[in-house]
Amino acid sequence: MLWFRNLQIYRLSADHALTSESIGTELAKRPFVPCGNMDMQSCGWVAPARHAPEEFAFVRQDAVLISLKTEEKVLPAAVIKDELDQRVLHIEQEENRKVGRKEQREMKERITDELLPRAFTRSRTNRALLDLANGLVIVDAASAAKAEYLLSTLRETLGSLPTRLIDTEISPAMAMTDWLTSEPPAAFSIGQDAELKVPGDEGSIARFKRQVMDCEEVRQHLEAGKIATRLALAFGERLTFTLTEALEIKSLAMLDVLKDEVKDMDAETQDALFESQMALLIGELRGFIPELVKALGGETQKI
Repeated sequence: MLWFRNLQIYRLSADHALTSESIGTELAKRPFVPCGNMDMQSCGWVAPARHAPEEFAFVRQDAVLISLKTEEKVLPAAVIKDELDQRVLHIEQEENRKVGRKEQREMKERITDELLPRAFTRSRTNRALLDLANGLVIVDAASAAKAEYLLSTLRETLGSLPTRLIDTEISPAMAMTDWLTSEPPAAFSIGQDAELKVPGDEGSIARFKRQVMDCEEVRQHLEAGKIATRLALAFGERLTFTLTEALEIKSLAMLDVLKDEVKDMDAETQDALFESQMALLIGELRGFIPELVKALGGETQKI
């Protein structure tokens, strides 16, 4: 199923000059190549759709789906340390001398080089949607660091990628706190998970799971000065998600209405199913993100 579960949302500069054709051309110049014997890590672009292996930029409705694959060697530090300790002990016993720090560092580098070709590898794939029609880059990543890794690689590949994290007039924390004390905008409803925190690095935290938010306990925490840093929400009858104070979308999921639409997709082949799922993803994000930004007071106009 083609679906984004965690959203990191960026605004493309109005003068970005990117096109779907230019993106596809540049990504094809940096395809994924597995790690060589002496490589700790390798990354490159892969085709997002199996039925279109030559399309590094899968384009539909003026939106570009891309996929970055990263492969890493798994070489635990404990394995290197055990081998180093054995070699140091052998030298000290055979040569009757202490092995200095500099020599140990050199030995550690040699051991790493020797073990690399035999190390296991693990891989991951991260996707992003470049909505050229609306000037957004939406990365499916659970953390800002993972999203920035994809963006920095894309920036290197394209030569330029003028983006910034989307910002709103009302901070998510202030908005979520207000919604808990009054009510959210009409398009949204409050779920049963939340995190409330006293502002500051050392502030106490209260977490709620499967708890109705309109209750005395939640009100007491808010009256004591805590603000909402995470809040489960629903968008109409189509989506559920958790909003964070950093304007991250976590655990984006379909409600029954949308699930039924997926089940009813009339697709005779896997190719057609992928196309339908991408159309659904684009449509839902284009409906959801603007409404969320609107609920947060609109987007700030940065120069």
